[in-house]
Amino acid sequence: MAPSVFINFRRADTGGTAPHLDTGLRGVFGESEVFRDQRCIDKGAHYPDEIRDKLRRSRLLLALIGREWETGVDASGRRHLDDETDWVRMEIALALQWRIKVIPVLVDRDEMPDRADLPEDIRGLSTRQAIGFRPHHEEIYLPALIKAVRAAVPELAARRRRAAPGGGGVSDVRSIRSDRGVVILGGSGHSGVVHNVGSAPDDDFDDEYDAYDDDQDEGRT
Repeated sequence: MAPSVFINFRRADTGGTAPHLDTGLRGVFGESEVFRDQRCIDKGAHYPDEIRDKLRRSRLLLALIGREWETGVDASGRRHLDDETDWVRMEIALALQWRIKVIPVLVDRDEMPDRADLPEDIRGLSTRQAIGFRPHHEEIYLPALIKAVRAAVPELAARRRRAAPGGGGVSDVRSIRSDRGVVILGGSGHSGVVHNVGSAPDDDFDDEYDAYDDDQDEGRT
């Protein structure tokens, strides 16, 4: 089954935000509806083909943009976005070319990158309406992001409602903060289901994610 939502991110720029959002969105919309390469691509698979295939069949790309998104550089000092083989750039460029909806998600920043700072093939990103996200205030920002995804892919919400026992659905989503981070209540049609989404900076999740991410391909730096 093709995912509806494709998460585009650079780990060095947004830290653990991508896996946090991945967990939250899957808890609301369903396990197969969200694609994040580090979770979804099997070991030994040819990841360029996998990424292109999943992106081509997606309905929405969430482009996570952190504070150093347009200024980050590689080991040689070259700006990531100036590399035509950079996967963050390539995924956005393909989404724009294929007319897939794109929502920029501003992670701990208030403004979009300047159009002049973007390579030609992704300058169309500068005209997409963005949404803000603060990783340590998910109880405020996550419901708004879920609402934006639901509006961008309305058939996803309808599909989830039909699949949910009791007729519940994503319109029932609310979030709270607990001592283990932020949890999503409901959203999958199951009353009382709790989905762990975010975590405090010292949560064990960060250590687990660091260990996992070290094993992934180096194209996503």
